[in-house]
Amino acid sequence: MAEVRIDAELKHLSGTGVARKVRAQGKVPAVIYGRGIETTAIQLNRRELATALNSDAGMNVLLDLQIEGKGTLALTRELQRDPVKGTLLHADFVRVDRTQAVEVEVPIHVVGSSPGVNEGGVLENPLFTVHVKCLPTEVPEFVAADVSGLAIGDSLRVSDLLSLGSFEILTDPETVVATVLAPVSEEELEAMEAAAAIEAAGGVEAMAEAAEEEPSDEEAAEGAEAGDPQGESQPESS
Repeated sequence: MAEVRIDAELKHLSGTGVARKVRAQGKVPAVIYGRGIETTAIQLNRRELATALNSDAGMNVLLDLQIEGKGTLALTRELQRDPVKGTLLHADFVRVDRTQAVEVEVPIHVVGSSPGVNEGGVLENPLFTVHVKCLPTEVPEFVAADVSGLAIGDSLRVSDLLSLGSFEILTDPETVVATVLAPVSEEELEAMEAAAAIEAAGGVEAMAEAAEEEPSDEEAAEGAEAGDPQGESQPESS
């Protein structure tokens, strides 16, 4: 995997106001930590970081952070983005060593044409990433899930994925990656919709009955004034 070099600066001050000024300058406040170094606050160009993260490697892009002229190899551990604009607000980086394995999440790409799908089946892909262990320079951009052998009713599991020897997949090998479901007939679909409608109607009816049994706000208030929290009349004492 190619490395992306980004210049960074030490961030000597902290606080919300400082972070706001850093962002106003087109930079992202961040921290870097890991074995052999103390947690260090830095800041780097937002556009350069965004460009690196938008590469095919995504979050797993290998960064060569030049902090005050000294290079540090790192991976992105966590990002904070503006919930509306999506712009980068903060980043956490972890220092890595070229010779020591790391554990990362790698996306799954479904490839191939399934015979079951060609016959009308429906392909479901419940797993989107796998946990992988490898050297930081050998992190794959994705792991291919070949569904070309799946007929209707067949499933592809993590154990069926090829690691090509450069990385180890740590995800449970029995986890289903993809499966081809039998097509649903029009009659079955109508029956499912009817059952859902009946269930929904039953829920509405139950809610209506419960509402009728509950005293109104006015009745509850009158009952409370009379010393009866349920609004019910009490028998007179003899």
